Amino acid sequence: MKIEIIDNKRFADVLVDGEKWKEVHKTLYKNHLREILRASTKKDLSDLCLRVDIKLARMLVYKWLALRGFMKTELTKKLTSYKIDSRAIAEVLSECEKLGYLDDIREGKLFIERGKRRGLGPQMIAMKLWKKAPELKEMARGAFTEDEQRELITQWIKKKARSSDLSELKVKQRLYRFLIGKGFDNSLVREQLLVDE
Repeated sequence: MKIEIIDNKRFADVLVDGEKWKEVHKTLYKNHLREILRASTKKDLSDLCLRVDIKLARMLVYKWLALRGFMKTELTKKLTSYKIDSRAIAEVLSECEKLGYLDDIREGKLFIERGKRRGLGPQMIAMKLWKKAPELKEMARGAFTEDEQRELITQWIKKKARSSDLSELKVKQRLYRFLIGKGFDNSLVREQLLVDE
């Protein structure tokens, strides 16, 4: 079995008997390339790469989680971009969940609270949450009461229409577009614009 390593810009191709076997991140794998070249069988090579991928995934995930909270989907995407094996990703993320370092529900609730503090409505938060973790999209809908939405809408109206006359149609249209863009329910926006005239 002949193993070759072909350098590209960011990644290196590991060739076995002239065929591309795996793509590895050059910087992350730089200390493991000699071991890869010494592998005697495809099984040894496969086992070695899996062990290295688990080690690298663990290092990266712990580093990222030390900086801030992430959701499982986000970490999976990040690790996949480093060409880490999906089995290694699953093992490390499962380990982090068991240890309590990774909790999508907790991160989802924190994300929703941050969105509320920023003055976003449930639709906007749900859309942003769906991009991070599609399975949590509905969580945002249930996290808002109509009264909370009304309160946020009223705050935005006061802030945006300080020097404007709310009886003018153009001002109302501008505010309506702005509030819908922030993700508030259409009916509540209309109701509040009529109340605050």
